[in-house]
Amino acid sequence: MAGYSNQKVFILYEDEHLLVVKKPFGIESQRGKSFAMDQESLLRGYLSSKTKTDNPYLAVVHRLDRPVAGVMVYAKTKKAAADLSAQLQTENFSKKYKNSLSVWNKLGYGMGEAGSQFIWSLISSYLTLYYTDVVGLLPAGISFIMLIARIWDAVNDPMFGAIAENTNSKMGRYRPYILFGAPILAVLNCLTFLNLDLSSTGKILWCAITYIGCGMAYTAVNISVGCLANSMTADNRQRVSLNAFRGISQAAHRNIYCCIMGGIVQILMGAVTMPMIMKFGQGSTSDGRGYFLTAVIFSILSIPCFLICVAFTKENIGNKRYQKRDSTTLALFRSFQYTFSDRNALLLILAELTFLTGIFGRLGIMAYYFIYILNQPKMIAVFATAMSAGMMIVNFYAPFLLNRINKKTVGAISSLLQALCCVLFFFMGQMRMSFVIVALGFAYGATNLGGIVSYTLGAEIIDDNWLRCGIRSDGVIYSCISFSTKLGNAIGGAVGILAIGLVGFKANTQMSTATLTKMNAVINFGPAIMFLMAAVLFALNGMTNELGRENEEKLKEKMVE
Repeated sequence: MAGYSNQKVFILYEDEHLLVVKKPFGIESQRGKSFAMDQESLLRGYLSSKTKTDNPYLAVVHRLDRPVAGVMVYAKTKKAAADLSAQLQTENFSKKYKNSLSVWNKLGYGMGEAGSQFIWSLISSYLTLYYTDVVGLLPAGISFIMLIARIWDAVNDPMFGAIAENTNSKMGRYRPYILFGAPILAVLNCLTFLNLDLSSTGKILWCAITYIGCGMAYTAVNISVGCLANSMTADNRQRVSLNAFRGISQAAHRNIYCCIMGGIVQILMGAVTMPMIMKFGQGSTSDGRGYFLTAVIFSILSIPCFLICVAFTKENIGNKRYQKRDSTTLALFRSFQYTFSDRNALLLILAELTFLTGIFGRLGIMAYYFIYILNQPKMIAVFATAMSAGMMIVNFYAPFLLNRINKKTVGAISSLLQALCCVLFFFMGQMRMSFVIVALGFAYGATNLGGIVSYTLGAEIIDDNWLRCGIRSDGVIYSCISFSTKLGNAIGGAVGILAIGLVGFKANTQMSTATLTKMNAVINFGPAIMFLMAAVLFALNGMTNELGRENEEKLKEKMVE
């Protein structure tokens, strides 16, 4: 009887001796000490109803772990059980595991981050400048908006992560949020850069509403993209590869095919963003039309990237459709409980927060350096292009490093090198020589491994937590990393713009040399301090490559053919 199925059992083949079934995720192969339903009991129930006997014979020939989905063979007679056991011992009977991802899977995953990059690059690099030079907001007003947004994110981001990891859908847990969230994110990104003729209070409210709304949509889409790597494969080497595919598409974060694809996206963004703003703004960096039209174009380009991501990826690990589900409230509570009780997860989140505070703190006010300190706004494109080229190089050598050196060590070294680049930029940038800007920009990008370290190390921490606690917290951990991204952007941006305001910055005016020197210090020394703190936090993490490999051996069966 082939093809029999109900909510719990799917029989692929049956005769008088054998029963071949598809075991789903989240159910034990045979009876255990717990009261949870198991595959053996379900099959006995099926046979009992079919044969009208109370205790039909059924032998468990081999087993798959609870988190594993795949094909299993059961024996219906003692002779079949003995024959199959003998085959197992002579290796004539074997299990095959699917651990590889195709180039198309990786390209699709990388396109998801490319779509996010089209959106977030404009916000992370130019929103503060847009608020001061176009909208006319004071630094204190900008700090207020970012503070309110981050308070909301503190609630919204982890909550969304917990909701997503407990989502029940035919498409999986995360892909629906990418599909339906992409157009909403695109529209809100455009509205964020729409300068309406309002009163001062009205401008602050409009900016706050659009910025918070865009951040919420970005949370839904980008957290889902981040979680896909861990849901697509249990192989840590492939996760590193996936995040290399992902990373080069992302300004502050992350097989070679995707390096080329993502590198083109990142270099393109760095090279054309400010020229586009000035082109549409009739040569000015303070014309709102330039920012709005640039946002419209980037938003349109992001949508097909997200659609390709949905089309060419598949969630294979931990699909909740196959697991016994607690109530939504209980599931959310447990996800948070196991995440925040994990020392390594907390250290990773704090390291990512401080690292990204340095990255985004500098990135958010870097435009002021070129426009006001160097008086060379077009050099923004040169610096961004050099930095992006450096970040493309990262993804060629990062997989080699991360698979041979403890990921936490790579994160600590990367943080120290980022701090050194900032210090050198303060002193050498004053020379106003293009080749110096290019060299430092390239070095700054080529030493930025914080993002790819966080996502690959996070994946191993999730697996370790799952093995120890039985709870998979992809959504919560990645939402916390995403929250760290936005919080780092807010802290760095808000404190940065407030600091340059305190040292004498005035939009669209000529400032003294002393004021410009103080602004230079704020832009470079502040982030350097954050990088040094991140180095310490990475170094303190207890997760090692050796432990990750041990866990991988236990979980690699998740990808069963």
